[in-house]
Amino acid sequence: MVYLVFICPKCGSARYAKEGQKTAKCLKCGYQIKIAPTKVKIIARTRSVDEAIRIVKLYKIKGRISTGFSRIRDS
Repeated sequence: MVYLVFICPKCGSARYAKEGQKTAKCLKCGYQIKIAPTKVKIIARTRSVDEAIRIVKLYKIKGRISTGFSRIRDS
């Protein structure tokens, strides 16, 4: 299973969801996010839910993610 880490287009908070999921609710502002590459900024893809959680936490701490997270990682 692949997870996407993306940015809420309304408040800029990081969130993750399973690839193929159509929508997700932002946990910070409550906005219903349409998960599509044309609608949101996808900052990472990973096969591990733990890695997706780690990337979201790092984004919240640093405010940005290096491009090194954009590849799929096996964990």
